[in-house]
Amino acid sequence: MAKESHQKTYDELAQDMCTRADSLVHLTAKAEMARRAAVQDRNRSRIMLAFVIIAALAATASAFSAHFAYLGALHK
Repeated sequence: MAKESHQKTYDELAQDMCTRADSLVHLTAKAEMARRAAVQDRNRSRIMLAFVIIAALAATASAFSAHFAYLGALHK
């Protein structure tokens, strides 16, 4: 019994893409590769968003720290 396209490894999909360009096997493998790439891009985007939020929080904390250090120096 043949595997579903989402159950195949990248090597198996690459072999399927070596068939004729207008065959159903080739088109299915190509669509599965595109779907996997989209999922990876979405995951990378979420990770990048998390890093941006963390960097913004760190910059905000640094700005508050500098501000309070400045205020502390004024009161001495």
